[in-house]
Order: sequence, then structure tokens, then C-alpha cells
Amino acid sequence: MQKIPTPKEIQQYTIELNNMMMDYWIHNFVFSLKWWILLVLTIVPWFFWRKIVDKSRILEILLYGFFIISMSTFLDVMGWNFSMWVYSDTLLPLCTPLVPIDYTLLPILYMLVYQNFSSWKSFTIVLLIMSLIFAFVLEPLAEMLNLYKPLKWNHVFSFFGFFLMGVFSRGLVFKIIKIQREGNR
Repeated sequence: MQKIPTPKEIQQYTIELNNMMMDYWIHNFVFSLKWWILLVLTIVPWFFWRKIVDKSRILEILLYGFFIISMSTFLDVMGWNFSMWVYSDTLLPLCTPLVPIDYTLLPILYMLVYQNFSSWKSFTIVLLIMSLIFAFVLEPLAEMLNLYKPLKWNHVFSFFGFFLMGVFSRGLVFKIIKIQREGNR
């Protein structure tokens, strides 16, 4: 029978794993070309977004983006922790998601769709197309670039995740706006 580890043993393994990850990050990744690309992809898109966001709706659009960031980060951390996928290199030396994707590229692209497609029909069509591209074009590209490796995951799951995340976030924002309007009466 396999021995079940104690909380103290788990803590020791976690410390050892964190030390190994930090050593790898410091000696093999930080300040490499790939690291600089990830850093630029995390920061620069926000400057472009700032220029094109509808400033009259910025709070609503940012709320939508906040929900996208929250959900994508939560799902990413859960998937990583359950060994559904791994990241070979990350911007920060932590057991974190791929920061440029979860904190920049996904929310900005989702916010642009939210901003520019106001009917549920147009929003859903564009979101379906975007989810297909994310799951079946960009994820395989991330695999080829050795940024991401699925272990117990496939792109069909990602497609549904990308799509549902956008629909659910939009529904939440609309619900909050409705609550606010009712409160102002």
C-alpha cells in the first residue's frame, strides 16, 4: 500500500519544487530572448488598447476584462495544478499561468469583442470564431513554440472554455448593470 504523505512532507516537496523552479528560471530563462518577448507581450498591448477603448464605456469594458482575467487565471492555475498542462517557461518564476496570455492578450481581445459587438447574435458569432482560433490555431502554435504542453487536455475542451468564459462574463456584466440601474431608481 502506498504511503500517504503528511502535510509536512508535502510542504517540504513544495519548497523543493519551488527552489528547483527558481533555479531553472534564474539560470536558464530570465533575460533570455523568450523572456523579453513575454515581457513585451505583457505590457505593450495595453498601450494600444488604451488608444482604441471606448472611453465612454471604460468601466463596463474593464469589468468585463476583469472577469476574463479572473476566470482565465483561475482555470489556468487549476489546470496547471491538476497537471492538465505545463508551461516550460513563464515570465515570473512561480507556479503561475502564462502571464502575457491571461493578463494581457486574452482580456484585451475579449474586451475588443465586447466593445464592438453589442447584440448577443453578433457577439456570439465573433466569440465562436475567436474561440476556434484560440483553441485550434494559437494553442497549437504555443505548443510548437514550446510555451505550452497539454498533458491531459485537448483543444476541444479549450474551445468550449474560451467560448463559455466570454458568454458568462458578458452575462455577469449585464446582470451587474441591471442591478445598478434598479438601484438608481
